Amino acid sequence: VETALVAEVRESLPGAAGRTAYRFAPAKVLAQGRVVYYTVRIRNPSTVSARDISVTQPVPANTTYVPGSAAGPGAEVSFSVDGGQTFMPAGELEIVEAAGLARRAQPSDYTHIRWRLRNPLAPGAVALARFRAVFN
Repeated sequence: VETALVAEVRESLPGAAGRTAYRFAPAKVLAQGRVVYYTVRIRNPSTVSARDISVTQPVPANTTYVPGSAAGPGAEVSFSVDGGQTFMPAGELEIVEAAGLARRAQPSDYTHIRWRLRNPLAPGAVALARFRAVFN
């Protein structure tokens, strides 16, 4: 399986009748607080169906994951706060502080996102997984 990460920003354009239209453009220059839309392209280049696909993506440097934004068709999404060593659903993640006290992990603690595709990926097919993050 091959993966590629695409980073885009949403730009507003003047639309007809005073409405605002939007388009996505490559994220080249970012200002603090800008939301970046990430798409992970998952492609099966082989001639046979790929099964049990799991794709892991680090949360990009200098960004904070936007809660609830990770999605993928037919995918189970989980997160890591320990550099991709372990994964759990967002509501189950904990951070152990230096004093040994545990606290619920915040989106700013997330280091990786993992998508587990529930269905096989046909030969030549592409699946898209998405998430958003705010540039710090």
